[in-house]
Amino acid sequence: MSAAVRFTGLVALLIGLLAGCSVLEQRHDDVEDLGKKIVADWREQPEVAEAKYDYRHGIDQGQIMYMVVIVRAESVSNEVVDKLKDIANRDFWDSPAYDRDDLSLRFVAYSSDNPPVDGQPEPDRSIRREGLGVPEKVGLEKYGPRPSKR
Repeated sequence: MSAAVRFTGLVALLIGLLAGCSVLEQRHDDVEDLGKKIVADWREQPEVAEAKYDYRHGIDQGQIMYMVVIVRAESVSNEVVDKLKDIANRDFWDSPAYDRDDLSLRFVAYSSDNPPVDGQPEPDRSIRREGLGVPEKVGLEKYGPRPSKR
């Protein structure tokens, strides 16, 4: 391969990376679907003021999703937060994304009287922040068998 061809290939790769069109992006539909499912299930709960997810992916950061829920101030309790975390764990257990070794899920809960402020550095305002997921034995006991592969 000539130096000119290698150089042209390198330039094309760099332009693609800078444009955000990387084949190394690693975005997965099943992970995106999981985020949407958890948010939809949370929004059905009367204690929830708002819910969203932030799916970050790429060669530089792997697969990570932050599941963010804002609980109505009058409903904040350990029991409510535990229930919301359990909903997320159940949905994760039922998702094909559960089988991904490279996925990290983070649960973050806030009170509506002290919500996060987007784009501003601040001390952590969360009422709970921890990982999501259940070991297979616990998932089987708590949620039953996982759905067959889709």
